[in-house]
Amino acid sequence: MGDDDDGGLPPHLLGITTYVLARVARVGRERMRQMMAEHDLGLWHFAVLAALDDSGPVSQRDLGTRLRVDPSDLVEVAKRLEGAGLVRRDRDPADRRRYAVALTAAGRAELGAVTARAADLDAALLAPLDARDRAALERIVRVLLAHHDPPPAVPPSDRPDETVSRRGRAAPGRSGRAAAGS
Repeated sequence: MGDDDDGGLPPHLLGITTYVLARVARVGRERMRQMMAEHDLGLWHFAVLAALDDSGPVSQRDLGTRLRVDPSDLVEVAKRLEGAGLVRRDRDPADRRRYAVALTAAGRAELGAVTARAADLDAALLAPLDARDRAALERIVRVLLAHHDPPPAVPPSDRPDETVSRRGRAAPGRSGRAAAGS
């Protein structure tokens, strides 16, 4: 496939980068959806597993804020993952109305398997690009994402025993209860 292979699309549409990005994203999302279905998971399940692997145990509320998932939707995702043994949801001892969510060993293993498959999907989707172009594309899409969908500000915990820095985050070195969130 050459640089100017347009797949039969009208030049007018090919001149609209947002349209072209949407078409490529649709292909990638469908491939990802099919692969996730083989693991009996959806994209939100994968996102939750990945976020928990990055952050460690966290409150459901903070997890939802970080992933930009409606709280009621996140409850359903977390319950499904818990039912599959991929996460653990424990009541917060400081506020029994809240849950802290943690990745289990089975969840970490499933995340590893899905991540490896996702890397294969990336390689297939980006096959027409050489290594330099892939790196440039990855950098560019991250810049666009950061500009158009910046991470939400995670509010400081309302726990009275948590030390909060001037930036509104838990003070460095805090772990355990503070790391579990509220």
